[in-house]
Amino acid sequence: KHAAFSSTNFENILIWETEADVPPGTAFDVQYKQYGEKVWLNKRECQGITQPFCNLTRETENFTEHYYARVRA
Repeated sequence: KHAAFSSTNFENILIWETEADVPPGTAFDVQYKQYGEKVWLNKRECQGITQPFCNLTRETENFTEHYYARVRA
């Protein structure tokens, strides 16, 4: 829940909170897309991860565009 981009020093990190009852070791999958696109893209390095963050800097490097990201547990 509460997934949001944290942008510092030109790095765009997607961070999110987990519910209190999420079991340890729960895996997360991250997807992203550019505004106006219909297809969500998997962030390969952030599939099946257990930490509540994902670096999307390379995928969101065009600062004139708008991006969306989502997380599935």
